This record gives sequence, structure tokens and C-alpha cells, in this order.
Amino acid sequence: MTQRWRRDELAARALDLLTSERAGFVSDFDGTLSPIVPRPDQAQPLPAVVEALGVFVRRLRLVAIVTGRQAQDVAERLPVPGIVIVGNHGVEWLENGSRHIAPQAELWIPRISAAAHVLRNALPELLVEEKLITLTVHTREVQSDDVRRQARAIVEQVAREHGLVVKPGKEVWELRPPIPLDKGTAVATLVEAYRLETVVFGGDDVTDLDAMRRLRTMREEGRIRSLLIGVWSNEAPAELARESDVLVEDVQAFGELLVEIAHRLG
Repeated sequence: MTQRWRRDELAARALDLLTSERAGFVSDFDGTLSPIVPRPDQAQPLPAVVEALGVFVRRLRLVAIVTGRQAQDVAERLPVPGIVIVGNHGVEWLENGSRHIAPQAELWIPRISAAAHVLRNALPELLVEEKLITLTVHTREVQSDDVRRQARAIVEQVAREHGLVVKPGKEVWELRPPIPLDKGTAVATLVEAYRLETVVFGGDDVTDLDAMRRLRTMREEGRIRSLLIGVWSNEAPAELARESDVLVEDVQAFGELLVEIAHRLG
């Protein structure tokens, strides 16, 4: 059951985990470290968050961002050396300056490109963001419900024709290859690769639920101790309140929490 804790109580709970010898902090980017903005190219993390993550990198075994964006895109927006970035919902890894794409995903790059081309022509009023291994159709600036319904039908048709899977998110539709990789598999790989004992995770959207569910299962199996923090907004999925251990009211509140934790760690 999700709780609402005061910031000092939540910071103390997180510190209990992050002072472990094998501790990790893992977070989403958009809507968690960076406020939601009309267009994805406008997103920037809160400056205080960048500083806090720099402290985390020096004190923790792992600091990782697991995001739907391309990994290099986040690296440019979050200039903190030492962070591991898992992009495209678990398909793309950027670690120590080296980029790796899951082999089973590379085969789908031509289909993603072809689907993006079709959608740009069919939906000129929507932003279609091609991200090499996945693509995102943004609807935040669409006001008409009729346009949304028509666009959704076109997106689903194009996805079927190209063998892709449609995943809804905050004012977006994600088209991905039908391979068993997501934020849940990403956090499980991070826990194993870095031999983590404790994890603090932050997320705000539907795709973050995969990570929360996997971490909760690992906790119930006695493999890790974890704290799952949901970053709330009026666009957050209802499931976020059920899957997280605690909710904070918005990106600003989450940033303030990270700053307090960094201050205590430092």
C-alpha cells in the first residue's frame, strides 16, 4: 500500500538503503528528474538534481537512468560522468562511454524507420519522434478528441503492418519491437551486474511500472531491499499509486528529496 511520508522521513528511509555497501539509485528521466514539457527537445533536469546525482555517483555503487529516450540524448541533458544510462526502454545501454544495443533489437531498426516514415505522412499534425530502436507519437499538443481517436487507429494499424507493439504513456504512444525487453528487465540486469543489495527507484509513468513490479518481486524473493518512489502528476497512471511504496507530489518535490539525500550522504 502506497504511503505519503514527510520529506525528512522519506530521506531517512532512502538513506537507510543508500548507505549500504552495494547500493544503487535508479530513476526515470522525463516526469521524474525533468519536468514534463510540450516537446521532448525542451526537457532539462532541475539543476539541483544534476548536482545531487554527482554526489550519488561518488558515494553509491550504481547510479542509473532507465528511460524511453535514446541513451545519448539523456547523456547530453544530464552531464554527470559515471551514470549508466539505459535507453529505449531497456534496449540500449550507455556505460563508461560505450554504447551497446541488444542484438535482437537491431533487426527491427529498418521496420521502425519505415513505420516512422508512414506515420509522419499520415499524421503531419503530430510529432513523430524516431529513436532508432523505438518511435514515439506525441499527442500533448492535440486538442481534438476526434483527431486523437483517428490518430490512435492509424498508429495501431501501422504498428500491426510493421509487426510492432503499441505501448501508451503520458500523452504518447510508443511503438516498440515485440521483444522481451523493458524497464523491468533493465533494472533486473542492473541489480545482477552490479551485485546490488539495495535499490531506490523513482518513476512516474506506465513504463516505470515494469521496473517497480520487477523490483518488488525481487524484494519479495529476498534478493534486495528497495524503496519504490512514485512521482505524481495529474497525468500519472492510477497504477502508480498501487505499485509504488510512497508518492511524492511532483518533479520539484522529488528533486528536493534528492538534494536532501545528497546533503546527508555528503
